Amino acid sequence: MTASSGEHGSRAARGLGYVGEAAGLTVIVLAAALLAWYGLKYFLLLFLGVLLALLISAPANWIARHTPVPRSAGLAIVGVVLLGLAALGLYFFGSAALSQTLELGERLPQILDGMLDRVREHDWGRRILQLLADGEGKDGSGGKVVGGALKAVGSTVAFVAHFAIVVFFAAFLAAQPRLYVDGALRLLPPARRPRVREVMHAIGEILERWLVGQAVLMLCVAVLTLGGLLLLGVPLALPLALVAGLLNFIPFLGPILGAIPAILVGFSEGPQLALYVAGLFVLVQSIEGYLLEPLVQHRAVYLAPAVILLAQVLLGLVAGPIGVVVATPFAAAVMVAVEKLYVEDVLGDRSAA
Repeated sequence: MTASSGEHGSRAARGLGYVGEAAGLTVIVLAAALLAWYGLKYFLLLFLGVLLALLISAPANWIARHTPVPRSAGLAIVGVVLLGLAALGLYFFGSAALSQTLELGERLPQILDGMLDRVREHDWGRRILQLLADGEGKDGSGGKVVGGALKAVGSTVAFVAHFAIVVFFAAFLAAQPRLYVDGALRLLPPARRPRVREVMHAIGEILERWLVGQAVLMLCVAVLTLGGLLLLGVPLALPLALVAGLLNFIPFLGPILGAIPAILVGFSEGPQLALYVAGLFVLVQSIEGYLLEPLVQHRAVYLAPAVILLAQVLLGLVAGPIGVVVATPFAAAVMVAVEKLYVEDVLGDRSAA
Protein backbone atom coordinates (compact mmCIF):
# COMPACT_ATOMS: atom_id res chain seq x y z
CA MET A 1 0.00 0.00 0.00
CA THR A 2 2.79 2.38 0.93
CA ALA A 3 4.78 1.54 -2.21
CA SER A 4 1.70 2.02 -4.40
CA SER A 5 0.93 5.37 -2.86
CA GLY A 6 4.57 6.43 -3.25
CA GLU A 7 4.57 5.46 -6.93
CA HIS A 8 1.31 7.33 -7.43
CA GLY A 9 2.80 10.37 -5.75
CA SER A 10 5.90 10.26 -7.94
CA ARG A 11 3.74 10.01 -11.09
CA ALA A 12 1.69 12.96 -9.88
CA ALA A 13 4.86 14.93 -9.19
CA ARG A 14 6.18 14.15 -12.68
CA GLY A 15 2.82 15.17 -14.16
CA LEU A 16 2.94 18.47 -12.29
CA GLY A 17 6.51 18.91 -13.51
CA TYR A 18 5.46 18.40 -17.11
CA VAL A 19 2.61 20.88 -16.67
CA GLY A 20 5.01 23.38 -15.16
CA GLU A 21 7.48 22.95 -18.02
CA ALA A 22 4.69 23.34 -20.57
CA ALA A 23 3.48 26.48 -18.83
CA GLY A 24 7.00 27.89 -18.73
CA LEU A 25 7.54 27.09 -22.41
CA THR A 26 4.23 28.75 -23.28
CA VAL A 27 5.20 31.91 -21.40
CA ILE A 28 8.60 32.01 -23.12
CA VAL A 29 7.05 31.54 -26.58
CA LEU A 30 4.41 34.22 -25.96
CA ALA A 31 7.00 36.64 -24.59
CA ALA A 32 9.25 36.04 -27.61
CA ALA A 33 6.29 36.55 -29.98
CA LEU A 34 5.31 39.81 -28.26
CA LEU A 35 8.88 41.08 -28.32
CA ALA A 36 9.24 40.13 -31.97
CA TRP A 37 6.00 41.92 -32.90
CA TYR A 38 6.25 45.10 -30.85
CA GLY A 39 10.03 45.38 -30.69
CA LEU A 40 10.97 44.29 -34.20
CA LYS A 41 12.09 47.80 -35.13
CA TYR A 42 14.54 47.84 -32.24
CA PHE A 43 15.80 44.35 -33.02
CA LEU A 44 16.47 45.53 -36.57
CA LEU A 45 18.33 48.55 -35.19
CA LEU A 46 20.51 46.15 -33.23
CA PHE A 47 20.97 44.11 -36.41
CA LEU A 48 22.12 47.31 -38.12
CA GLY A 49 24.59 47.72 -35.26
CA VAL A 50 25.83 44.19 -35.92
CA LEU A 51 26.42 45.11 -39.57
CA LEU A 52 28.37 48.20 -38.52
CA ALA A 53 30.40 46.13 -36.06
CA LEU A 54 31.22 43.65 -38.83
CA LEU A 55 32.26 46.53 -41.08
CA ILE A 56 34.71 47.64 -38.38
CA SER A 57 35.84 44.13 -37.43
CA ALA A 58 36.41 42.75 -40.93
CA PRO A 59 39.63 44.71 -41.65
CA ALA A 60 40.81 44.18 -38.05
CA ASN A 61 40.31 40.42 -38.40
CA TRP A 62 42.16 40.45 -41.72
CA ILE A 63 45.10 42.25 -40.08
CA ALA A 64 45.13 39.75 -37.20
CA ARG A 65 45.10 36.76 -39.58
CA HIS A 66 47.80 37.97 -41.97
CA THR A 67 50.12 39.86 -39.62
CA PRO A 68 51.51 39.32 -36.11
CA VAL A 69 49.47 42.32 -34.92
CA PRO A 70 46.81 41.29 -32.34
CA ARG A 71 43.15 41.97 -33.01
CA SER A 72 42.87 44.74 -30.42
CA ALA A 73 45.72 46.62 -32.08
CA GLY A 74 44.08 45.93 -35.45
CA LEU A 75 40.88 47.56 -34.23
CA ALA A 76 42.89 50.58 -33.11
CA ILE A 77 44.58 50.75 -36.53
CA VAL A 78 41.21 50.55 -38.29
CA GLY A 79 39.82 53.29 -36.07
CA VAL A 80 42.79 55.57 -36.74
CA VAL A 81 42.57 54.90 -40.49
CA LEU A 82 38.84 55.64 -40.57
CA LEU A 83 39.31 58.85 -38.60
CA GLY A 84 42.18 59.82 -40.87
CA LEU A 85 40.13 59.19 -44.01
CA ALA A 86 37.26 61.20 -42.55
CA ALA A 87 39.64 64.06 -41.71
CA LEU A 88 41.17 64.01 -45.20
CA GLY A 89 37.71 63.91 -46.76
CA LEU A 90 36.60 66.87 -44.69
CA TYR A 91 39.79 68.76 -45.51
CA PHE A 92 39.66 68.26 -49.27
CA PHE A 93 35.93 67.89 -49.93
CA GLY A 94 34.19 68.83 -46.70
CA SER A 95 33.74 72.54 -47.31
CA ALA A 96 32.62 72.04 -50.90
CA ALA A 97 30.28 69.18 -50.02
CA LEU A 98 28.82 71.07 -47.04
CA SER A 99 28.25 74.27 -48.98
CA GLN A 100 26.72 72.39 -51.91
CA THR A 101 24.53 70.32 -49.58
CA LEU A 102 23.26 73.47 -47.86
CA GLU A 103 22.67 75.05 -51.23
CA LEU A 104 20.80 71.94 -52.36
CA GLY A 105 18.58 72.15 -49.27
CA GLU A 106 17.89 75.83 -49.98
CA ARG A 107 17.20 75.31 -53.67
CA LEU A 108 14.89 72.30 -53.45
CA PRO A 109 11.88 74.38 -52.29
CA GLN A 110 12.54 76.84 -55.12
CA ILE A 111 12.84 73.95 -57.57
CA LEU A 112 9.52 72.52 -56.38
CA ASP A 113 7.89 75.95 -56.70
CA GLY A 114 9.21 76.19 -60.24
CA MET A 115 7.76 72.80 -61.07
CA LEU A 116 4.39 73.87 -59.65
CA ASP A 117 4.49 77.00 -61.81
CA ARG A 118 5.07 74.84 -64.88
CA VAL A 119 2.18 72.56 -63.87
CA ARG A 120 -0.11 75.60 -63.45
CA GLU A 121 0.49 76.48 -67.10
CA HIS A 122 -1.79 73.58 -68.08
CA ASP A 123 -5.52 73.19 -67.41
CA TRP A 124 -5.17 69.66 -66.06
CA GLY A 125 -2.42 70.85 -63.73
CA ARG A 126 -4.52 73.65 -62.34
CA ARG A 127 -7.44 71.27 -61.73
CA ILE A 128 -5.20 68.80 -59.86
CA LEU A 129 -3.69 71.55 -57.73
CA GLN A 130 -7.14 72.94 -56.98
CA LEU A 131 -8.32 69.52 -55.82
CA LEU A 132 -5.30 69.22 -53.56
CA ALA A 133 -5.87 72.71 -52.20
CA ASP A 134 -9.53 71.92 -51.47
CA GLY A 135 -8.47 68.83 -49.54
CA GLU A 136 -5.87 70.68 -47.46
CA GLY A 137 -7.50 74.04 -47.00
CA LYS A 138 -9.87 73.10 -44.21
CA ASP A 139 -10.07 74.51 -40.68
CA GLY A 140 -7.18 73.77 -38.40
CA SER A 141 -4.53 74.17 -41.04
CA GLY A 142 -2.43 76.21 -38.64
CA GLY A 143 -2.58 73.42 -36.13
CA LYS A 144 -1.52 70.98 -38.81
CA VAL A 145 1.52 73.12 -39.59
CA VAL A 146 2.54 73.31 -35.93
CA GLY A 147 1.87 69.61 -35.48
CA GLY A 148 3.93 68.81 -38.56
CA ALA A 149 6.83 70.92 -37.29
CA LEU A 150 6.73 69.24 -33.88
CA LYS A 151 6.57 65.84 -35.56
CA ALA A 152 9.61 66.71 -37.68
CA VAL A 153 11.56 67.79 -34.58
CA GLY A 154 10.56 64.60 -32.78
CA SER A 155 11.59 62.47 -35.76
CA THR A 156 14.98 64.21 -35.89
CA VAL A 157 15.60 63.63 -32.18
CA ALA A 158 14.56 59.98 -32.52
CA PHE A 159 16.88 59.53 -35.51
CA VAL A 160 19.83 60.99 -33.60
CA ALA A 161 19.08 58.79 -30.58
CA HIS A 162 18.77 55.65 -32.72
CA PHE A 163 21.97 56.51 -34.57
CA ALA A 164 23.84 56.93 -31.28
CA ILE A 165 22.50 53.57 -30.00
CA VAL A 166 23.59 51.79 -33.18
CA VAL A 167 27.09 53.34 -33.11
CA PHE A 168 27.74 52.55 -29.43
CA PHE A 169 26.35 49.03 -29.77
CA ALA A 170 28.57 48.43 -32.81
CA ALA A 171 31.63 49.76 -30.97
CA PHE A 172 31.06 47.52 -27.94
CA LEU A 173 30.33 44.48 -30.10
CA ALA A 174 33.38 45.01 -32.29
CA ALA A 175 35.62 45.45 -29.23
CA GLN A 176 34.48 42.30 -27.37
CA PRO A 177 32.49 40.02 -29.69
CA ARG A 178 33.32 36.83 -27.73
CA LEU A 179 31.72 38.25 -24.57
CA TYR A 180 28.33 38.68 -26.25
CA VAL A 181 28.50 35.48 -28.31
CA ASP A 182 29.36 33.35 -25.28
CA GLY A 183 26.62 35.05 -23.27
CA ALA A 184 24.03 34.24 -25.93
CA LEU A 185 25.22 30.64 -26.24
CA ARG A 186 24.79 30.06 -22.49
CA LEU A 187 21.03 30.29 -23.05
CA LEU A 188 21.18 27.08 -25.11
CA PRO A 189 21.71 23.46 -24.04
CA PRO A 190 25.44 22.61 -23.90
CA ALA A 191 25.07 19.94 -26.59
CA ARG A 192 23.73 22.48 -29.10
CA ARG A 193 26.25 25.24 -28.45
CA PRO A 194 29.02 24.09 -30.85
CA ARG A 195 26.59 23.79 -33.78
CA VAL A 196 24.94 27.15 -33.09
CA ARG A 197 28.38 28.76 -32.77
CA GLU A 198 29.24 27.29 -36.19
CA VAL A 199 26.04 28.70 -37.67
CA MET A 200 26.70 32.13 -36.12
CA HIS A 201 30.19 32.08 -37.64
CA ALA A 202 28.76 31.22 -41.07
CA ILE A 203 26.23 34.08 -40.79
CA GLY A 204 29.01 36.47 -39.82
CA GLU A 205 31.08 35.43 -42.84
CA ILE A 206 28.20 35.86 -45.28
CA LEU A 207 27.36 39.30 -43.85
CA GLU A 208 31.00 40.40 -44.07
CA ARG A 209 31.16 39.35 -47.71
CA TRP A 210 27.89 41.14 -48.45
CA LEU A 211 29.09 44.33 -46.76
CA VAL A 212 32.38 44.39 -48.66
CA GLY A 213 30.60 43.81 -51.97
CA GLN A 214 27.98 46.45 -51.20
CA ALA A 215 30.63 49.01 -50.26
CA VAL A 216 32.42 48.45 -53.58
CA LEU A 217 29.16 48.86 -55.50
CA MET A 218 28.23 52.04 -53.60
CA LEU A 219 31.63 53.55 -54.38
CA CYS A 220 31.33 52.63 -58.07
CA VAL A 221 27.84 54.15 -58.33
CA ALA A 222 28.98 57.37 -56.63
CA VAL A 223 32.01 57.74 -58.92
CA LEU A 224 30.07 56.98 -62.12
CA THR A 225 27.25 59.33 -61.11
CA LEU A 226 29.67 62.12 -60.23
CA GLY A 227 31.45 61.80 -63.57
CA GLY A 228 28.18 61.83 -65.51
CA LEU A 229 26.75 64.81 -63.63
CA LEU A 230 29.95 66.79 -64.16
CA LEU A 231 29.90 66.01 -67.89
CA LEU A 232 26.28 67.15 -68.10
CA GLY A 233 27.06 70.33 -66.17
CA VAL A 234 24.53 69.63 -63.42
CA PRO A 235 24.92 71.92 -60.39
CA LEU A 236 25.65 70.38 -56.97
CA ALA A 237 27.13 67.27 -58.59
CA LEU A 238 29.14 66.16 -55.53
CA PRO A 239 26.33 65.92 -52.94
CA LEU A 240 23.97 64.44 -55.52
CA ALA A 241 26.52 61.71 -56.33
CA LEU A 242 27.11 61.02 -52.63
CA VAL A 243 23.35 60.67 -52.06
CA ALA A 244 23.08 58.29 -55.03
CA GLY A 245 25.97 56.17 -53.76
CA LEU A 246 24.69 55.96 -50.19
CA LEU A 247 21.11 55.14 -51.20
CA ASN A 248 22.39 52.38 -53.46
CA PHE A 249 22.75 50.43 -50.20
CA ILE A 250 18.99 49.79 -50.50
CA PRO A 251 18.20 47.51 -53.47
CA PHE A 252 15.41 48.46 -55.91
CA LEU A 253 14.07 51.46 -53.96
CA GLY A 254 17.40 53.15 -53.17
CA PRO A 255 18.43 53.98 -56.76
CA ILE A 256 15.02 55.57 -57.39
CA LEU A 257 15.26 57.71 -54.26
CA GLY A 258 18.82 58.67 -55.19
CA ALA A 259 17.77 59.80 -58.67
CA ILE A 260 14.92 62.08 -57.54
CA PRO A 261 17.04 64.99 -56.15
CA ALA A 262 19.33 64.97 -59.20
CA ILE A 263 16.37 65.00 -61.61
CA LEU A 264 14.78 67.87 -59.66
CA VAL A 265 18.00 69.90 -59.85
CA GLY A 266 18.25 69.13 -63.55
CA PHE A 267 14.62 70.17 -64.04
CA SER A 268 15.41 73.54 -62.44
CA GLU A 269 17.87 74.12 -65.30
CA GLY A 270 15.46 72.85 -67.94
CA PRO A 271 13.32 69.83 -68.87
CA GLN A 272 15.92 68.61 -71.36
CA LEU A 273 18.65 68.45 -68.71
CA ALA A 274 16.28 66.59 -66.38
CA LEU A 275 15.73 64.03 -69.12
CA TYR A 276 19.49 63.65 -69.60
CA VAL A 277 19.96 63.18 -65.84
CA ALA A 278 17.26 60.50 -65.76
CA GLY A 279 18.99 58.74 -68.66
CA LEU A 280 22.31 58.97 -66.80
CA PHE A 281 20.84 57.21 -63.74
CA VAL A 282 19.32 54.51 -65.94
CA LEU A 283 22.73 53.98 -67.56
CA VAL A 284 24.56 53.88 -64.20
CA GLN A 285 22.06 51.41 -62.75
CA SER A 286 22.31 49.25 -65.88
CA ILE A 287 26.10 49.13 -65.55
CA GLU A 288 25.79 48.38 -61.82
CA GLY A 289 23.07 45.77 -62.20
CA TYR A 290 24.25 43.90 -65.29
CA LEU A 291 28.04 44.26 -65.10
CA LEU A 292 29.33 45.23 -61.65
CA GLU A 293 26.91 43.39 -59.38
CA PRO A 294 27.39 39.96 -61.04
CA LEU A 295 31.15 40.43 -60.74
CA VAL A 296 31.12 41.67 -57.15
CA GLN A 297 28.03 40.83 -55.15
CA HIS A 298 26.91 37.54 -56.68
CA ARG A 299 30.31 36.06 -55.90
CA ALA A 300 30.01 37.26 -52.31
CA VAL A 301 26.43 36.20 -51.59
CA TYR A 302 23.67 35.46 -54.08
CA LEU A 303 20.02 36.02 -53.22
CA ALA A 304 17.22 35.60 -55.73
CA PRO A 305 15.62 38.98 -56.60
CA ALA A 306 12.20 37.67 -55.53
CA VAL A 307 13.58 36.86 -52.06
CA ILE A 308 15.04 40.37 -51.71
CA LEU A 309 11.80 42.00 -52.84
CA LEU A 310 9.69 39.84 -50.51
CA ALA A 311 11.96 40.63 -47.56
CA GLN A 312 11.77 44.37 -48.30
CA VAL A 313 7.97 44.31 -48.53
CA LEU A 314 7.45 42.28 -45.36
CA LEU A 315 9.99 44.11 -43.20
CA GLY A 316 8.92 47.47 -44.64
CA LEU A 317 5.30 46.82 -43.70
CA VAL A 318 6.20 45.68 -40.19
CA ALA A 319 9.14 47.93 -39.28
CA GLY A 320 9.03 50.85 -41.72
CA PRO A 321 12.13 52.35 -43.40
CA ILE A 322 14.60 50.55 -41.14
CA GLY A 323 13.09 47.27 -42.32
CA VAL A 324 13.67 48.17 -45.96
CA VAL A 325 17.29 49.19 -45.23
CA VAL A 326 18.31 45.91 -43.55
CA ALA A 327 16.02 43.60 -45.55
CA THR A 328 18.71 42.17 -47.85
CA PRO A 329 21.39 41.30 -45.24
CA PHE A 330 18.67 40.08 -42.87
CA ALA A 331 17.33 37.79 -45.59
CA ALA A 332 20.87 36.53 -46.25
CA ALA A 333 21.33 35.73 -42.56
CA VAL A 334 17.98 33.93 -42.39
CA MET A 335 18.81 31.89 -45.48
CA VAL A 336 22.09 30.72 -43.93
CA ALA A 337 20.32 29.79 -40.68
CA VAL A 338 17.64 27.85 -42.57
CA GLU A 339 20.26 26.07 -44.66
CA LYS A 340 22.32 25.03 -41.65
CA LEU A 341 19.70 24.34 -38.98
CA TYR A 342 16.84 22.97 -41.08
CA VAL A 343 18.08 21.68 -44.44
CA GLU A 344 21.26 20.13 -43.07
CA ASP A 345 20.37 19.24 -39.47
CA VAL A 346 16.68 18.35 -39.76
CA LEU A 347 16.40 17.09 -43.34
CA GLY A 348 19.93 15.70 -43.45
CA ASP A 349 20.66 17.21 -46.88
CA ARG A 350 24.26 18.37 -46.94
CA SER A 351 24.66 18.41 -50.71
CA ALA A 352 24.60 22.22 -50.82
CA ALA A 353 27.49 22.40 -48.37
